[in-house]
Amino acid sequence: MATKKTIIDNELIREIVAIRLDTLWKMIGQYETGFLPEKSDEGATGKFDNKGAIFIPGGLIFQDVDERFIRYTPYGQIEAAGFRRKVREAMRYDNASLLYPDGLATGINLDGGFFSKAARRIYTYKRAAHRRQMKIGTASSIETTADDIIKSHCPTYMRPPYGARTRISSCIAVGLINPPMFFAYNRTELNFSQKQAQIFIHDLDQAREQAVSSDGKILYAPHVVVCHDTRYKENNFTGLTRVLGIGKFGEFATISFEAISPLFQKELKRKKMKIRPEEACATYGDLQVYAILRIYSETNPGRRLPKYSLYILNPKEDLGLNLRKLTSEAKKRYNIKRKRK
Repeated sequence: MATKKTIIDNELIREIVAIRLDTLWKMIGQYETGFLPEKSDEGATGKFDNKGAIFIPGGLIFQDVDERFIRYTPYGQIEAAGFRRKVREAMRYDNASLLYPDGLATGINLDGGFFSKAARRIYTYKRAAHRRQMKIGTASSIETTADDIIKSHCPTYMRPPYGARTRISSCIAVGLINPPMFFAYNRTELNFSQKQAQIFIHDLDQAREQAVSSDGKILYAPHVVVCHDTRYKENNFTGLTRVLGIGKFGEFATISFEAISPLFQKELKRKKMKIRPEEACATYGDLQVYAILRIYSETNPGRRLPKYSLYILNPKEDLGLNLRKLTSEAKKRYNIKRKRK
């Protein structure tokens, strides 16, 4: 199973968490006035993540929905601070942001059907190849659906029907989980020439490597990162963040900002964990909200095992964020007054 360090030790995740810490204060303000979005509603966002986002290693994508090659202006070697500014700017646009070691392509419209078909084909063929019983019986005993793949890469509280962002991110992540079959599918479907095949092999291998800044920091890990604009849980205050393609099939992570609730307390008790007030990302009167990382173990298509690891993220110690500065700026931005006791 992936470790906490492999998930959070990069500038992309740090910037997303910083942005969602800002959003957290907007949601706290809406909570106080009774206008917090319902857990299944969109809109649990702030100034900097208003449209949600999907960040994808660019080497997984050969062309956009209009069958055009991906073009971007390279920024070459870049420092961590400059990269984080690029990430924040990218979250202003719809569609996907593609990450390259030397650049970032934003607002890319992808063909969800292509990647859904790729994921379905790959795991249908894998299931058929590993089947011991020679009698087929019914097609459903072999076929893997897109919903099977998505279900295995979502926590159990995310239920179908799945949205476009959930669907396309889960299916594209198959390229990181099973690159040889993903390459074979692309080569067949897109009828690669020998030159195109070599280019895609290089890009796909590169997509599975982390990128490093000119000042020696990890810019992004070889993961698909999805910023949802829905809370999905009653005690979660911002859109859920999912991190996909982190290991074997079914392994993924979530980052959420959760207040203490009876259900959460039971979860902490099961995990034999204690929470400390000084670890809170936000405190407002009696309300305390914590950044929670859950890493889910591998599973089979169509299944979601309850096994996962849970971590409480300390904004300063784990992510190097200036919580006092972020909090002060967010409160001013969203006009959050000091709560009277």
